[in-house]
Amino acid sequence: MVIPFKYGQIVSGKDFCGRKALIGQILGYVTSGQNIVVLGERRIGKSSLVYQGLKNRKEGRFLYIDLMGVKSNDALCRRILRAIVTFQQGAGWLARVVKSLAHLKPSISTDPVTGLPTVSFDTSVEMNARSVPEVLELVESVKGKKALVVVLDEFQDVLNVEDTRETLALLRGKIQFQRDIPYVFVGSIRHKMDAIFSDHDSPFFKSAIPITVSSLPDEEFTDFLKKKFASGDRNVADGLLERVFEISHRVPGDVQQLCEALWEITEEGETLGDKSLKHALELIFSREQKSYESYLALLTDLQQRCLKTLARVGGENVFSKAFMRAGGFTNASSVRRAVHRLTDLNILYKEANGYRFINPFFRAWLLTL
Repeated sequence: MVIPFKYGQIVSGKDFCGRKALIGQILGYVTSGQNIVVLGERRIGKSSLVYQGLKNRKEGRFLYIDLMGVKSNDALCRRILRAIVTFQQGAGWLARVVKSLAHLKPSISTDPVTGLPTVSFDTSVEMNARSVPEVLELVESVKGKKALVVVLDEFQDVLNVEDTRETLALLRGKIQFQRDIPYVFVGSIRHKMDAIFSDHDSPFFKSAIPITVSSLPDEEFTDFLKKKFASGDRNVADGLLERVFEISHRVPGDVQQLCEALWEITEEGETLGDKSLKHALELIFSREQKSYESYLALLTDLQQRCLKTLARVGGENVFSKAFMRAGGFTNASSVRRAVHRLTDLNILYKEANGYRFINPFFRAWLLTL
């Protein structure tokens, strides 16, 4: 039987849960041509929300560009070009690309899987910030006379490129004149997205309406998950999903990962309870232990001690005297530096009332040591 729980990927249709109000907001803004920025922590469901909303539009054409991990203007431009070429198949259009971007030494070939024409660009030709407007001009040619929305996912990673301010200025300068093409900027690292859209000195300051994606309501998510388990003749004991939500910090992607593990370790006709939850966590630990150990290998003894203390007592009062006593720390500034380093390494996530593990199962694993 097909496992009904999906995580680590964009989901839609029957695999997507709720968020009707947010979908309505997104559709309302893009229909009126308004740029928006969709914010939320990792695995909260931002990309799926945008995908679910845009694919159901009457004019459901959208260009999706994933910027995760870009570290240079060359990589940024190539990522945009690759998305455009994938989106706009057709020999005639590709021929125009070859002509307009002749200096990038493009070549047309046939995809061996799809049989469709595709274009590639010479890797020896390096693009820089000045190439950004030129590449974005192709977005207008893709649009033509039909409605189009452009989605830039993991947009905060633009901050990793060289000459960041120039790149942002050139992006903004081109985008602001594409008035009939709404842009959706999606980001998962809040302080970086704030630096782009809320900093007075940023070219993108107040250039898009923010929409924040938070956890799903427990009741709505519970009904959704119970139906998924019932599709495989699995019953859920009272209170179990509440424990799943607590362990997973109510992050939908993490909740689905734990539910997938629960599905894997049980059989049809079983009732899932606390024992099942223990075995499901052990399955996740066995899958991810090497990555957990690699996290620890990056850390100093003090950083490891801070992490284990935070796992044990929580992250709401990390710099308090109580936290210092709990971890046996004597130097508050050292603890502060350690926590900031753990945040920079994307092991911890800073939220309004403290710090939290980005991977809740890493925290659960630390508690077993």
